Amino acid sequence: MFGGDRRLDTLGFTGTSSVFTDADFTRFTDGSLTNNAGTFGWNVTVTRDINTSGNSIWANPDRADSATPFAGEAGALGTIGEVFGSSMGYKNMSYLIDAEDNRGWTIDLLFGGNSYISADNDASTVEVAFLERGGNSDFQVYGLLADQTTTAALFVSRSMMGATGWSLNSLEIGDAQNVYAVGISLDASWQNLIGLRLEATANGNGPDILGVGTVAAIPAPGAACALALGFFTFGRRRRAH
Repeated sequence: MFGGDRRLDTLGFTGTSSVFTDADFTRFTDGSLTNNAGTFGWNVTVTRDINTSGNSIWANPDRADSATPFAGEAGALGTIGEVFGSSMGYKNMSYLIDAEDNRGWTIDLLFGGNSYISADNDASTVEVAFLERGGNSDFQVYGLLADQTTTAALFVSRSMMGATGWSLNSLEIGDAQNVYAVGISLDASWQNLIGLRLEATANGNGPDILGVGTVAAIPAPGAACALALGFFTFGRRRRAH
């Protein structure tokens, strides 16, 4: 902890001695958020709801009550680059995307630099992990491909989540809620991903996303090769098909 800011040093996962570190949650260098107000790039400011009443933005940057204010705090603005990047020298786990119940939105997160990840065919390895506040929401995940298409959707259910052991109270809620996480073992059809798409639907109960971790992306060498790295799961493992 640094005042109200939080850096993830090590995060253990059920059933393995492996851990995620801050590096696994700082892989992304570009992306966008699409909500009911429009589409906003990595460094484009998004209008924020900054109190517990009158919330009109379906998904927006939010922060812990005592966290370092966003650069655009005076104008109730923030960026997804602040939430998912490492502008503070680490991924600030006191920053998140707060979502409203029963509303739809989309977040695209990109590795940049023509880098990609590819899943192996081993159910014991994990390629992606998600941190979500509350553990009471669902969302869809897609792999983003270089030709601007996507993989089939992976449904991430609240029942897959396990508690991390810490909680977060942010400006948009009145009381702290526990943070939950899950690690996903993708099947071998998830190849050459240049990023990930998270999609909330009207019946997903507003997932509040703190972080998205992945195995290390590697520069495209001209001929893609499969990436086979061993990681872990938090909560129940579920393979994508």
